[in-house]
Amino acid sequence: MRWYKKQFDKMTTLMRNNSGFGWDPITKKFTASDEAWENYLKSHPSHKNLKTKSVANYDDLKIVVGGATATGNGSLALGVDDTDATTFRDEDNLNFGM
Repeated sequence: MRWYKKQFDKMTTLMRNNSGFGWDPITKKFTASDEAWENYLKSHPSHKNLKTKSVANYDDLKIVVGGATATGNGSLALGVDDTDATTFRDEDNLNFGM
């Protein structure tokens, strides 16, 4: 777990503190101009693998060690006063003779 946390810390350092960096979900790589990479790697030489290596489990690491949570896309709100779910009244139910 410590190894995964250390890897994720490298990735979050890259994304949080540096303008010009992004994430390509297709190639699963961090993206930036060559100049941005050069400047970043001067102060973080141990992170050089982030430039060339695909990080297939980045999204999973965000959840497991990064404390990320689900965004709620596609979820239903089932509160007392408001609901996004389809509701049925008793008369909407069909009698199938059971």
